[in-house]
Amino acid sequence: MSDAIGSFADELRLAIDRRGLGLERIRDHLDQRGVSVSVATLSYWQSGRSLPGRKASIAAISHLEDVLALERGHLRRTLPLTRERPRRCVVRDLDDLWPDPGHAEVLHRLDTRWDAELDRVTLHDVLRLGADRRQHSLTVRQVMRARSDGPDRRVVMHCQDDISVGLPEFRAIQGCELGRVERSVEHGVAGAELLFHRPLARGETVVVEYEFVALDVGPLESEYTRRLRMPMREYLLQVEFHPDALPATAIAFTDDHESVIDLDPSHRGHLAHTDATPGTTGIRWTWDDVNNG
Repeated sequence: MSDAIGSFADELRLAIDRRGLGLERIRDHLDQRGVSVSVATLSYWQSGRSLPGRKASIAAISHLEDVLALERGHLRRTLPLTRERPRRCVVRDLDDLWPDPGHAEVLHRLDTRWDAELDRVTLHDVLRLGADRRQHSLTVRQVMRARSDGPDRRVVMHCQDDISVGLPEFRAIQGCELGRVERSVEHGVAGAELLFHRPLARGETVVVEYEFVALDVGPLESEYTRRLRMPMREYLLQVEFHPDALPATAIAFTDDHESVIDLDPSHRGHLAHTDATPGTTGIRWTWDDVNNG
């Protein structure tokens, strides 16, 4: 394929001419793949009168490329980035989300340029506490979608109030490799770059899973808080308590609401948000004794 590439309409017309297929025949091929695109729409696309913009139209492009014997992504790359749907809410600056000096110190040493170009689809946190009531590990699984071509990493942060113990170790599990790691021990903050296996194309999704593991003694905390910078389809938080150290109460909270939650037979409490909006959410707990063990 040549490095030079024209508009979507130009490349579509050239491909149709090379294949020698009429628009009705192309429509039939797409129908066989379970993709519905009318002859009129195909005509508009090749004339430049309109461009694919709806979700279903964007999804049909890869099938159209197959029918026209084009390399995957050939037509998709010609679509202007400005056709991406605008966000439904203002995305907060990272410095606004993490205003404390320790957080800013760590963030400014990491490559956060792609953060706003990654839409969050789902996020699942599993926090595990041991018999000593301390946090032993946190496993995080995220599904993200690229808003533009190029995102190759995601920066993640860990914060703890208990600075009497060391910061945890970051470990990549799937979909990524561990890149640069920065720490501010005195502020209880650590950040890391999770490097994807390759840069993403616009509209492409990636699944990453990673964990924070206490190397020796974990922090003694009374809550887990997640700061959601962007909307997402689903957020799920599970906190798993050791059977020998069950809390007296567990409470799920957001910026403007809280409610008592029960533990399941596996000693887990959870909260689940669908169509989650930006803000703060989490679970806090109390122990029977005042001194928290």
